[in-house]
Amino acid sequence: MKKGKVKIYKTSQDGKEHIIHIMTDGDVFAESCIFEACPYPASADSIEDTVVYVIDNKKLEEVLEKHPKIAVELVKIMAKRLRMVAMQIENLSLKDSSQKTATLIMHLFKIKGVEIKEGSKIQLDISRTDMANMVGLTRETLTRTLFKFKSEGIIEIDGKELTILDLKTLKTLA
Repeated sequence: MKKGKVKIYKTSQDGKEHIIHIMTDGDVFAESCIFEACPYPASADSIEDTVVYVIDNKKLEEVLEKHPKIAVELVKIMAKRLRMVAMQIENLSLKDSSQKTATLIMHLFKIKGVEIKEGSKIQLDISRTDMANMVGLTRETLTRTLFKFKSEGIIEIDGKELTILDLKTLKTLA
């Protein structure tokens, strides 16, 4: 993907959306169908103006045969994605709402957090609904848990900005 944001998600039979990942500039998605003609096992939807490159399977195979280092990098991307899916399964099935929310905050910090004097700041550029869908919670449960963390002095929330005040406690919860 050249630029933008794309959410990759699955929809349950009852219509609930579960976000698998939010892709951003430079990310690769739909790599699971590179070597065989199969439908992509999830849905993709842009959540802002987005430019996406499409690579023809046959042409990619030719490039990989000529440049095996690219194939190695592609395998690394796929291995990382597999680890992420395994962590998501664990989060969805084994954690309560506090643990899921703490894990989500830690994930967002890892990919877009900035260290500041007061702690660590995260610019929240996705909706609360999308955040909740990333960890299998309702928007209301996520919001309630965020405010619980705020009242306990773990985080501070100001609009679309979240500041981690107590990273140690957050890590313990996650």
